[in-house]
Amino acid sequence: MRFTINLATRTSLDHRLLNRLAFCAIAILVVVSGWNIYRLTSLVGENSRITAEIAAIQSRIGSRPNGISESDFSQQKSQIRFYNEIIQRKSIDWLRTLDLFESATPEGVSVSSLSPDKEQGEWKLEGRARSFETARNYLEKLDASKNFSNVLLLSHQTVTIGKNMRGIQFTLSCMVVN
Repeated sequence: MRFTINLATRTSLDHRLLNRLAFCAIAILVVVSGWNIYRLTSLVGENSRITAEIAAIQSRIGSRPNGISESDFSQQKSQIRFYNEIIQRKSIDWLRTLDLFESATPEGVSVSSLSPDKEQGEWKLEGRARSFETARNYLEKLDASKNFSNVLLLSHQTVTIGKNMRGIQFTLSCMVVN
């Protein structure tokens, strides 16, 4: 009797090839990890250097240069603040903001005052309406609009205009969403 072995059905792994591939993968990962650690340490060093430079520049900016009197230095700083405020005011798109308020204002409501609050970013609006219902509809329209948020009625009162005309004077605050 002759036995034949079928080698095709046997699973055989080339362990040496697998070991070489695993060693190469581990070596590549070690090299990449070393490179990342080197980059991280160089970035931390660069960050500390830049932080030191920023601190040095800020200390130079805050102090008065030699040869300049204190009054001249304070006058220069006040002029810089003044021009920075002008630049800040010009950064608001006034025409777009006024257009948003105009498009949201319904018939029967008149806006008498509109002023921005620089510190909180809110707008204070004073106006008059024919009735409280009209003022309430205006508040609801502003609140439902995607261009306004935090719409709050600050005050309202009934006013008489002439002998037989009555209306509502109101004040509200809101934020314009850019």
